[in-house]
Amino acid sequence: MSNQRPTLHKRIALLELLQKHIRRRDMTELMDSIVKLLSYNYYTDNQVITMFNYLIQEGNAQKPMEFITEIAKQSEKHEGALMTIAQQIEEIGIKKGIQQGIQQGIQQGKAEGRQEGIQIGEQKGVQKGKIEAQFEIAKQMLITGMDRQSVMKFTGLTDAEMSNLFKD
Repeated sequence: MSNQRPTLHKRIALLELLQKHIRRRDMTELMDSIVKLLSYNYYTDNQVITMFNYLIQEGNAQKPMEFITEIAKQSEKHEGALMTIAQQIEEIGIKKGIQQGIQQGIQQGKAEGRQEGIQIGEQKGVQKGKIEAQFEIAKQMLITGMDRQSVMKFTGLTDAEMSNLFKD
């Protein structure tokens, strides 16, 4: 039992270090200690992956990808496991970037669509106003006695439009 206790302590040393300093502003200050503990080869790849996932989720590493990649370079035995974590971080970053891009695209599309709708609405309103003005002018011309052909010529109204003038 006495021989097992020091080995157990050595095996949890990395976890203790991470838990003790998990809220540290700059996790890179711990890099040498982490690399040293990993060099003792007390940990399985699964344990390393679990501890580094904890570090990423709860820690304050400003650039977790670079942090883990650097530790991986210095830790030959666990380089593969650590690079797997780094790849997962990269994939998460890519997915988040795509999601943000989609959301920005949707928002920009909505804004442009609204603006285009306003412009089209204004144009249609102006056109409708012009047509209504033409009809009103044509009515007044006919009421004052101007002949139908002259009214059509001056207002640009068609024969069918002229026929509808007094149907209200």
